[in-house]
Amino acid sequence: MARRYILGVDLGTSSIKGTLLDLEGSEVVTASVELSVSYPDSYSAEQNPEDWWNAFLLLLRKLKGKIDDLTQIEGIGLSGQMLGLVVLDKEGLPLRPAIIWCDQRSFRELEYIQETLGVEKLLEYTANTPLTGYWLPKILWLKNHESEVLERTAKFLLPKDYLRFRLTGTYVTEVSDASGTLIFDVEHRRWSEEIIRFFALERSVFPEVVESPEITGYVDERIARETGLRPRIPVVGGGGDQSSGGIGLGVIKKGVLSCVLGTSGVVMAMTESPKKDYKNRGLHSFCYSIPGTWFLMGCTLAAGGSYQWLLRTMQGVDRNLDYTALNTMAERVPAGSEGVIFLPYLIGERTPHSDPKARGVFWGLSYHHELGHMVRAVIEGVAFSQRESVEILREFGLAGERMILSGGAARSSLWCQIFADVIGLPMVTTSVDDPASLGAAIIAGVGMNCFSSFEEGCGRYIKTQRAFEPSSIHHELYTALFGQYRQLYQSLRTFNHSFPLFR
Repeated sequence: MARRYILGVDLGTSSIKGTLLDLEGSEVVTASVELSVSYPDSYSAEQNPEDWWNAFLLLLRKLKGKIDDLTQIEGIGLSGQMLGLVVLDKEGLPLRPAIIWCDQRSFRELEYIQETLGVEKLLEYTANTPLTGYWLPKILWLKNHESEVLERTAKFLLPKDYLRFRLTGTYVTEVSDASGTLIFDVEHRRWSEEIIRFFALERSVFPEVVESPEITGYVDERIARETGLRPRIPVVGGGGDQSSGGIGLGVIKKGVLSCVLGTSGVVMAMTESPKKDYKNRGLHSFCYSIPGTWFLMGCTLAAGGSYQWLLRTMQGVDRNLDYTALNTMAERVPAGSEGVIFLPYLIGERTPHSDPKARGVFWGLSYHHELGHMVRAVIEGVAFSQRESVEILREFGLAGERMILSGGAARSSLWCQIFADVIGLPMVTTSVDDPASLGAAIIAGVGMNCFSSFEEGCGRYIKTQRAFEPSSIHHELYTALFGQYRQLYQSLRTFNHSFPLFR
């Protein structure tokens, strides 16, 4: 008997992942394909959109190897890394590599935005304060440095929506991803005509915006022949990876926080109304993929990325090292790393500093310390950075009763326990390998009326696995170190901004 599936695709930074939901039961089938990132200089981060498409085709081949027949797929939901700027010409061809979410090159354009329009107007028009990751400073950077590219631009797209364009030929995004442009009226869920007019942007270059569960197009017959998909199956709006990932973790009610630890680290909470942070702390206030709701999100740019950097660096000495070996080193070190503190600002920072010139630091080293202290300090430093976002959410009355932890780090009991101890909340993990692609599939299922509600979709495919309670003794210790961690950044900020490398 043939099965029926919905496919959720998450175009991440380091990989593209696919999740197939069995509509006849609760089976989940997954596959992934690795991606690479280009870092042209200490500020820049880029990816080639054609590499995304080729990886997507390979992903489909991997999934076909698991279910035999891709025509069993009845619909597709898309998720992807947020904030990335894809620039297309009138033929739909990329004019340059995509400038992705962690790119910091537009810091001068950011200053220009603040000086001309101002933070208060940005909050009024978009519910967000300026960050280098958003579209608006990136577009102004193109205007100042690659004007010929901007002149040839026919359409801007977000990363996942480039896949949509290749599948359906439509230029469409949805409200959660559009929220990460600084050109979107988050409160009213539409493009901000005020921002477009103020910065003299061309209105026609922006894609159509829909609610996340809406059908945005259908798989083109030529693409169906190329891929093995059934022609004319619907492609649903989906969501930015943090929005669809929240749904894929079951964040569909108040009182639940999530933390996704990939290359970046993101803490989020759902709200029933848009919020605005007037303190300019790099907090994201976005439309959620559940219509009529919003979410608040804080981001550490190099969370899992800090651990990846540490392993890559150490493999230069011992190529046999892996994450398990690093975790074993860290487990032998007491909580607090005996005074070693790590600032995970390897490519600047977003929340709460909004500072592209922040840089990574090991502080407190002495002859007494060994490599294991530095390894554990990296984990603790990432946890401290995520606690900073939690503290902001608490100010908005979103303290949370528990936190759902996901991503590669969630597979490690050490990471989960350190996060529980640092943040002071119970941590739980789920059965979900990739919440963003699962969430995209659930959004598609709701939009196609395969599920009556988000509650039904989440309840069928998401199961809680492990739970970690915070240690009161360790939480007290970490709270003291958290104060030192915050003070350390403030002490170094002036030096970072005056250092010749950053002028």
